[in-house]
Amino acid sequence: MVKDDLLPLRAECTMLFQSNPYMVESIDGLELRLGRKKENLVPVLELLVKQGILQLLGDESIPLYRYKEPFIITELESKSTLEGT
Repeated sequence: MVKDDLLPLRAECTMLFQSNPYMVESIDGLELRLGRKKENLVPVLELLVKQGILQLLGDESIPLYRYKEPFIITELESKSTLEGT
């Protein structure tokens, strides 16, 4: 798969995990859910893990992926941290 073709698949994977934030899925499961080939999914999943969007669970023999909630700092938290409270 050409690198430019990875963008739509990356968006599909991200949206699937964001819509199902507690889902833990294998490559085989993602292949079935998305109707995509494993060889196309692997580089996309590796990139999403590097970007901190997905978390890799398990080991190399059976990798599992889950959505990694972004850390959001609210204004209130920022002020209390700066004030030392």
